[in-house]
Amino acid sequence: MEKREKIILVTGSTGFLGSAITQRLLVSGCRLRLLIRKRDNDISQISFGWESLIKERILGDQFDDYSQEQYRVVGERFNNDTSLQELFFSNVEIIEGDITSSSLGLEKQEYRKLCNEVEDVFHCAAVTHFEMQGADEHMDVNVRGTENMLQFANSGKQKRFHYVSTAYVAGQQNCIIYENEMVNEPLFNNEYERSKFVAERLVIEYAKSNDIPYTIYRPGIIVGDSKTGATCRFDNLYLFVKVLFNIKNSFIKRKSGDLNNITIRVPGDPDTLINLVPIDYVADAIVVILKKRESIGQIYHITNPNPPRLCELRDLVITLLKIKGMHVEIDRELEKQSLSAVEKLFLRQTRSYYSYLFSRLRFDDCNTQDVLKSTGIICPVMTTELITVLIDYAVSHNWGEEERAVLQNLHV
Repeated sequence: MEKREKIILVTGSTGFLGSAITQRLLVSGCRLRLLIRKRDNDISQISFGWESLIKERILGDQFDDYSQEQYRVVGERFNNDTSLQELFFSNVEIIEGDITSSSLGLEKQEYRKLCNEVEDVFHCAAVTHFEMQGADEHMDVNVRGTENMLQFANSGKQKRFHYVSTAYVAGQQNCIIYENEMVNEPLFNNEYERSKFVAERLVIEYAKSNDIPYTIYRPGIIVGDSKTGATCRFDNLYLFVKVLFNIKNSFIKRKSGDLNNITIRVPGDPDTLINLVPIDYVADAIVVILKKRESIGQIYHITNPNPPRLCELRDLVITLLKIKGMHVEIDRELEKQSLSAVEKLFLRQTRSYYSYLFSRLRFDDCNTQDVLKSTGIICPVMTTELITVLIDYAVSHNWGEEERAVLQNLHV
C-alpha cells in the first residue's frame, strides 16, 4: 500500500523564511495547505493568475538548482522528469483566510474540513517591522493570530504545532541565552520582540495545557541565500550597507577620485556580535528538525555559532564597497557628540536597528547542533566572499524596490 504523505498547513508561506521552508517541504513530498491572506476584493474563487503569482513568489527561479539536489536526496519518491510547477499544482492547495479572525476567516464547513485533514501546522506568519506605532498590529497578528492557530491545532484531528519565534525574544539581556523556555519577561528593544515573546509563551502554555505536541524555532538575523544571495528582505545588514553605498556614491558624484579621508562615525560597540544567518541554513535546519520526533517539546536556536563582531563586519563591508578615503568609525558615545550632516543621515535611516549595535547577547545552539551533527548542514562563516554574494544580489536588485511591488500585490 502506497504511503500517504503528511498534510501540513503553512502560514506565512509567501514571506522570506516561510517560502524557503515551503520549498523544502514541497520537494520532500509533503502535501501542503497554504493559508494566504484574503484579498481585499473578496473573490472566493482563486484565479490561475493569482495562484501562479503565489507559486512564483514561493518557488522563484533561484530554486531550480536546490530542487534538483533535493530530488536526489529524497530518492525515488518523485520522477526526475516531474517539474516543480507540476509538483506545486498537484500537492499545494491555496486557502484564502485571515489568522487574526475566528475560524481563520473561513466558512464553518471549510474550517471543519481543514481541521480534520491537516496533521501538522507550521506557523510562520508574523509582523516583523520594529516601529513602535505598530504595537496594535504586532499584538493582533503575532499574538492573537498565534492564539487562533493554536485553537485550530486543537480542533478536529490532533496536530503537531511548529512555531517560528526569534532568538531576540531575549530582549535586552546581557548573557548567554539557552534553548529553554523564557519564564521571566525581559526588557525589549521594540514591539516586535515583545509580541514574539508573548506569543512564544502562549504557544508553550496552550500546548502543554491541551497536550499539543509543539516545537519552537528561534532564528537569528536572517540574510540571503549563501550560494546565490537571493532574498526578498532588504532590511538589517542590507539597510546599513545601502546607506554607506549611497553615501559613497553621493561623494563620488560631487568629487573626483577618492573620498579625501572622510570619517563617518556610526553608533555601536565594536565587539557586539551580529548574529547573521543565511536563509538556506535556517530553512534546511528547521526542516531537518521538524521531522524528528525527539524535537517535540523542544526549543531550537537557528543561530550563527560564530557570528562576526560589528567591527569585523564593518571591515568586510568597507572592503566590499571599495571605499577609499572614507573611514567608518564605530563610536559607543556617538549620540552625546555633535554630528555631521552625513552622520545624522546615517543615524536617522538606521535608527530602528540602533539597539542591536550594542547588544551583548550570545546564543547557545546545542539542541540544533545535536540534530545537525550527522547531516552536513553547517552555518556558513561570514567571509568577504559570502558578504560579496549577499550585497551583489541586493545591488543588482536595486535593494528590493521591485520586490516591494510584489509584496503589495500579495498583501504580505
